[in-house]
Formats: sequence, C-alpha cells, structure tokens
Amino acid sequence: MPERNTMKKIQELQQVKGDAYDYYIAGNEDTDLFEKIFLVDDIVEEICKPDKYFLIGEKGSGKTAYSVYMSKSDKINSFCSISLVENTLYQRFLNMKRQKALELSSFKDVWINLIYLILAEKIRKEYGETFFSSMKYKQLSKAIDVFYSDAFKPEFVNAFEFVDNASASINSMMKQGLFSTGTKASAETSQKYVEQSFQISLMKIRDGFEKAFMSVNLKKPTILFVDGIDARPRDIDNEQYFECLVGLVNAVLEMNQSFLKEKQIKIMLLIRPDIMYKMPVHNMNQKLRNNSVLLNWVTSYRKYIDSKLFKIADDYFMKQQDHSYELGECWNYYFPYKVEYQEKRKAPDNPFVEFLRYSLYKPRDILTMLNEMVDATSGTQFKHSDFEGILSNYSTYLKGELKDYMLIYMDDSDYNNFSIFFDYFQGHRNFNYKFFEEKHLEYIKYLRELGRKIPPFMETASEALQLLYDTNIICYKIYETLPNGKRKNKMFWSYKERNYANMQPEVKKGGEYSFHMAYARAFRLF
Repeated sequence: MPERNTMKKIQELQQVKGDAYDYYIAGNEDTDLFEKIFLVDDIVEEICKPDKYFLIGEKGSGKTAYSVYMSKSDKINSFCSISLVENTLYQRFLNMKRQKALELSSFKDVWINLIYLILAEKIRKEYGETFFSSMKYKQLSKAIDVFYSDAFKPEFVNAFEFVDNASASINSMMKQGLFSTGTKASAETSQKYVEQSFQISLMKIRDGFEKAFMSVNLKKPTILFVDGIDARPRDIDNEQYFECLVGLVNAVLEMNQSFLKEKQIKIMLLIRPDIMYKMPVHNMNQKLRNNSVLLNWVTSYRKYIDSKLFKIADDYFMKQQDHSYELGECWNYYFPYKVEYQEKRKAPDNPFVEFLRYSLYKPRDILTMLNEMVDATSGTQFKHSDFEGILSNYSTYLKGELKDYMLIYMDDSDYNNFSIFFDYFQGHRNFNYKFFEEKHLEYIKYLRELGRKIPPFMETASEALQLLYDTNIICYKIYETLPNGKRKNKMFWSYKERNYANMQPEVKKGGEYSFHMAYARAFRLF
C-alpha cells in the first residue's frame, strides 16, 4: 500500500473532461492527463486495419477518445485527424435537396465530395505544399485556394460551399487545368463550365478530386475520423436525419473500397450501434463483421480487477502521482472501505463493483462518477458516504445521456411523455410481463385522456419493452436451478448481449424483468 504522505490529496487531483473532443482542440498541456490515462489496447490496432471503416459504440463508450488519442499521439504510425459533422450541415443538405431537386441517392455523392475536400486540405496542412510533386494535386490546392480566397478551414460546413456552388468550383478546377490530360493546363483554362444538371456537376467535381488523389503518394497511412452524428439536431425530424446519414454511410463504404485503399487513405465513421443497425445497406451483416470495430467494455463483478474499466479507473489516480505503482495500489489507497450488503450471505465487495453496478459499463460513466467524487471531496481518502453523496448528480448525468439517445427518435414533447411512463413503476424495480402490460395500458389511457401524442416505439407493450431493453433501462431475467436446489437468476442486458452478429439484441417476452440500479434511482422507483 502506498505511503499516506506520498499520495496526492483528493483536492490536488485533476478531473478528466467529459467530452474527449475537448482534448483534440486543446493545447498539448491540457492533453497530458488524457494521454496518460488513455488505455492503449488492441482496439487501436483494429482501428488501424485498412478494412475497418466503422467504429461502433454507445454514446460515452470511447469512440471519440480513441480518435483523439490516435490524432494527438506521436506513437501512432498514421496521420489521423477528426472532422465533426456540425448540426447546421443537415439543414444545408435539406435546402440543397429542395432547391436543386436533388435525389436522395445523390446525398452520397455530396458526402463524397465533402470528404475529398476535407481530406485534401488536411493532407496539405500535414505535409506542406512542397511535399507534393504531383501537378494534379497542386492544381487542386490552387483551385481550393482561389475558391475560398485562401481562407478555407477543413470543416464540413465550410466544404459545403464548394459543392453547393458546383459551377464556380468546377470553373476554378478547370482554370487550374485539373481536368486536362497533359501536365500543363491546356485550352481547358479558357473554357467555362455550364451546368446542365446538378447531379452531373457532382460527378464532375468528384472526377477532379479523384484525378488529384490518384497522383498522390503519402509517407504513411491516413485516417480521417468522421464524428458528431450521435445526436439529431432539433430543427430536423427523424426521417430527414436518417436520410442524411444513409448517404454518409454509403459514401464511407464507396470511398474505402475505391483506389484510396491502395493509397492507404481511409475514412472511419464513428457511429452508435442502434443507428448503424437501421442503415438500409446491402449485405449489412457482413459489413458489420468485416468492416467494423465494436467497442465492448463488458466484465464481471468477480473479474473486475482484470477489466479495462478498472485499469482506466486506477490510472485516473495512479497517472497523477509523482511515482509509479502497481495496478490496484492507488485505487485501494483512495478507496479503503468495503461495500456491505443487507443480505448477510453476500460478502463485502470492493468499491469498484458498486461503480460497475451504477454504470452501463462505459468509460464515461465511470469517469463521471470519479469526477463527481473528486469535485465534492477533500482529504486523503474516500468514504462510502462520499459515493452515495454523488448519486444525485450522477442521476442527472444519466438522464441527460438517455435524453440525448432518445432524441434521435423523439422530439422534446415526445420525450416528456415517455418519461411519464416511469411513474407507473414506483416501488416496482422488479416486475413481470403481465404487470408491464397492465401499466402500459394505464399509461396509454392517461395520454389519450389528455389528448397527448404517444411517443414513437411506445404504442404497444411489446414495442415499449424492447425500447427499454435497447436503452439498457431494463434487463430480462432467467432463473436457473443450481445442483443444491437453490434458484439463481441470470440477467441479460442489451449492452452485454450485443456483438457483431447481433447488433440489436431482442428482449425475451413474457418473462421477469428488472430496472437498472442507476435508472431505478434516477427515476425514483425506490
């Protein structure tokens, strides 16, 4: 056990930022703690594989953290960068669809051009103008500079101008000789492009990008992470949101299966499993198996000390010390107590087991609880009462995460009506299907009496049960009879059952169920 006088006091510890992207845009001093506690594991190697195009994980599971680490670390033998899909971008797509009579299938072509433009600028900034011997790439760079008056920032919303004003972009490319077959600009420079169809213009722009990229040979592999699609903007509806994302997913697939693979250039989309599951992509099961990296932090209470989550929690404290310690030493120093249970037959647990009980097995959940404890406590060590004291704030965080998840499918009024459902389960953390059906019927009747709309996926008891299971609010239970004759219940959680072959596990109907401990507390069921 570390000496009491060598360990930092709780009030001297730094807190970890809740959104890893903040470290991406921050200076190197701010990223020091992030890089120290970031868990470098086999997932990093998986992400680097050329045939992996999708990084799939729940909100808070570490998708952004991996992309930030790989973009900031000098230990990665790839040039990695991140581009966020801004909320305003979706409205630009919808305006373009309306104004230019754009077909939905052309959304993919718009995304491809946007990604090419961002890639072109990021690669140029990384290597510098003098690195490129290719005339075509220099012509592309000049065309971009002329169009944006040397003020282009590689962000999607800025890149949209280039695609939206297709004729001007194509003329800028032609003026630099990008479409000419010779090494120098030919008579093409004096020609002027006249748009006949916006769809044709999209393909013309793409042709210009591809001519430039075909001539490029980079020093090391390049990965562009596309992030920011986990939440739906409030000003567009669910259908419009998914229309835009279908185009993006198809663009990522098409670009990664093109000549860019030979150039070691890859686009990787960070996406939630429920969103990926709903994409109408041909042969989706194979693409999930072959082209995805699925983040899964599942462990067991008994084997918690071998888990990645425990390593992250221990590093939260250990990497802030002036000396190095063995795994678990710092954790056991700051958390010297044991968690006692009312049932005498249950042996006391390490405090980390209680962290797991209140989490959905995601790094952000664990780090949020630790941040709350560090923020609320001073002195040398934590007590169990310190953990209990932060649960109110943690409940607020958890409900916020749930709302963000649900707002892809619901608007604010839908979500408010959805939240009412939990009032029918006061004092009933455990229930069976018959009880659930009865309460669902009462809930529907109440909403209809008030003239309120029934939220999406809440119309029937079966749909509602699946929704609660998808969001990890409930589990279903199966009882097993042990050799000694005693009955033991086995719990099945969606996040534990999910895998490449089963991205959206189904809840078992007609059985026994239980609310997650943290949600039961957040919605005051006990």
